[in-house]
Order: sequence, then structure tokens, then C-alpha cells
Amino acid sequence: MAVQFSGWEVVDDGASFAGVELEPSQKPQNRGVYTMYHGTSVASARLIIANGFKQSSGGMLGRGVYVSRDIKKAAHYPLNSNSTDRVVFKLHVRVGRVKRIDKDNHPMQYTWSTHRYDTAWVPPKCGLKAVRSGLEEDCVFDPKRVKVVGIAKAPDAIIQKELEQLLSKTSSRPGSGGDATADVCSLCKKKSQQGASHIRQQCWECGQNICILMSKHFCPAKPFRLENENDTTDELLFLNSTPCKTKMSLPFFGWEVTYDDDSPRVELVASQAPKDSGVYTMFHGTSIANARLIIANGFQQSSGGMLGKGVYVSRDKKKAERYPLKNALSDRVVLELRVHVGRVKRIDIDNHPMQYTWSTQGYDTAWVPPNCGMKAVPSGLEEDCVFDPKRVKVTSIAKAPDTVLSELQQLLANSLRNTGNAGDGSAVDVCSLCKRKTQQASPHIKQPCWGCGQNICTLMTKHVCPTRP
Repeated sequence: MAVQFSGWEVVDDGASFAGVELEPSQKPQNRGVYTMYHGTSVASARLIIANGFKQSSGGMLGRGVYVSRDIKKAAHYPLNSNSTDRVVFKLHVRVGRVKRIDKDNHPMQYTWSTHRYDTAWVPPKCGLKAVRSGLEEDCVFDPKRVKVVGIAKAPDAIIQKELEQLLSKTSSRPGSGGDATADVCSLCKKKSQQGASHIRQQCWECGQNICILMSKHFCPAKPFRLENENDTTDELLFLNSTPCKTKMSLPFFGWEVTYDDDSPRVELVASQAPKDSGVYTMFHGTSIANARLIIANGFQQSSGGMLGKGVYVSRDKKKAERYPLKNALSDRVVLELRVHVGRVKRIDIDNHPMQYTWSTQGYDTAWVPPNCGMKAVPSGLEEDCVFDPKRVKVTSIAKAPDTVLSELQQLLANSLRNTGNAGDGSAVDVCSLCKRKTQQASPHIKQPCWGCGQNICTLMTKHVCPTRP
């Protein structure tokens, strides 16, 4: 297939500013935006709200803004002040590139910022002597990466209200957060600042007005078709240059389908409801003599039972091990099966209106869930009845007396190797194109693909025409 695409979509580290809550022990991801906290005095809180954060001159991790994801840590600061002079800010922090510092005398303990890291992270309980509390801590080198979004704690309601009002006024002011005065670009909707010039120009592909700081731009996609010998040059130029409303067009010839008899088996817990058209591993208990016949000729419908005619199977191996009920243990075999359930009807009460008629209502399998209370299932174990025996295939011998186990395994191996045995007695060959068995009931039509000319069979599960420019 061919894809025509012009434009870009980027993740702008400064564009999204929603804080994510992390447990203190969780590792921060590079370029993540996290909720953190900072403890300070009332006077410093007023200055930070008005002018933004400033780098500390030093500390256990060098210069930067010290913050923590643990509010208990922030509530201890300033260390030598009274609780009546402590304020805790709630922050959104863009961590950028993060360096883990988790031991004393770490080679980058003071120099991480010179190695192009934006944040140093000290995980909780890592044993650093400088962090006696053992609580999580971070140091952010660039103060512009830290934004106050709320007052998490204040000495009293009066100071809380004062600081919240200051924060509200500062947040609503253009260029707030310590940045230079900014306008908003009409194209990218971001603030225009002296350090990030907004260059506006026409897109070289579609002619639309764009800003180079836009986080996303898609040129209008173009209808695109594979050329054929009847197209003129003018027609091709028109086809490949006319804008349309969709983002892009994908010429595609072929198909990919899942056939019921090609699906892989799925293991389900007995209480799980089977999905329509699912293929499941199940079990069937029988006698040694019947096991030989089933392996040789396939299953036959029972003449009746608690769910009517069909093949009785179960996802619960313990259920299958009980059968035949009146036979001795030395005459019991458990066959492992692959079952294509088709359309499934749940039968979970005595005298269910469809208990014996489900197969006449378009259902392929009746399912009795475990412990549903039906009197006919005193064991309470899961059971299924499959109407069409062709939906049930023996794949292995799950259990058998030692005297016959090898014999049955060999019979099954021979049966599976015999490609001429379709399980219903009809002769089969294998199609050279789709690699499926050919039977009279499902003819294999071989023809050239109308898209690419390749020889195909209409029963192939997958065909994709070769990609063209």
C-alpha cells in the first residue's frame, strides 16, 4: 500500500502541564510531569508566588529547587522554623531528564546538572546519611520547571486565603509563573516569549499558515490511487495534488480473515463463559474400545442426554475422568480436544425452555456453567454439548491406563499424519495455494487476483497485493 503524509506531531515538554501522582518509591519517567511539594516560610511563599522559584546556592545535591513527592517531607521545612511559619506548596514539576542518586559519595551527587540531567532523584530509604528521614527528595536545576498550583498547607485559614488569592491573581496574569511577559500566538496557542520566537510561514506542502512551534500539523491528505496504463500525466498530477478532508488515503487490495477451523486453542477457567466462535481446550471421557473408534473415525452424536443430541465434553478434566460412569478405572480414557464452539447457548436452570431445542434455534453448543444448581449435574462441574461432531477434534491422550497409553498415542499420531482423513470419511487433497484440505463441499476456486494478478485461491485466509509506489 502507499501512504502520502506531510506534517508532524510532537510531544512538547513545555506544552502539557498536568501533574501525575506517583508513590514516593516509584521511579519518575524522563520528561514526566509530576505533583510534588515544597516547604517554605510565609515570607518566602509570598515572594515565590510573585516572582517564581530561585535556585538554592547549594545543598546535598548542589544547586537547584528542592522538592518532594512526599508531603510529609515538605511539611518539615524550613527545618529551624516554628510550625506557625511553615507553608507547603503543591507543585507541578516537569522533571526532564532524571538522574537517580541513591548512595553517599555518588560520583554525580553534585555534578548531575553538568551531565545534562534536569533533575536529581533520591528514592526513599536508600540510606543516604544526608537524608536522615529516609523520605523521597528531588532537586530540579531549572526553577522554570517548577510551578506552584496550590497551597497544600498553611499556618492558619487567614494566611491560606491570602496566599490563595495571591496565587490566583498571579496565575491569571499574562506571563505568570516567573516568565517574561508573554502574548499568545494565534497559530500554536502558546505564549510568545523572548527566548522562543514564533516564526510564522506557509507550509511548503499544503500552503496552510503554520507556526514552527505548533505541536501538531497535518497537511490535508490527498486521494491516491495506483497508476494504470490508461492514466495520463495530467490525471496523475491531479490525483496526487488535490487536497481532501481526510488525513491520508491507503490504497489496499486483499484481505485477512480468521476461519473457524484455523483458530488457536484457548484455555479457560471452567467458570468463564465461552465466547461465540471461540476455540477451546476441552476433555472427553470414554472407554478404551470407544477411544480407538473415536481416534479412527471421529466423534458420533449421542442419541440423547440432559442437553439432547450431540457430543458431551467439558473444560474440567476432573469431570471427564468420571466417564463412563459405570466403568472401572482400568477402562477409562480421557481425550484432550480442540473444540470450535460456534454459537453458544447458556443452559443454567432445570427445565430451561431451550434445554433440548437449542440446536434447532441456531446454536452450535450448549454450555452448563459450574455450580449452577441443575439436578442433572449433581457434581456441579462444567459441561458442554456440541451438536456437530466435526467441531470436536482429538489432539492428545490426557489420561489412559498404562497398558494402552502407548497404543492410543500411536493410533492418534498415525491419524493426525494421515492427510487423507478429514474426520468424516471423505477423501481430501491439499490445495497448493491456500494449503487447506480440499473437499467436495468446499470447492477451491483458483484465479488471478484482480488487483495484482497473482494466482490466488478464494479460500486463502490472507492475501495482500504487493505494495506499489
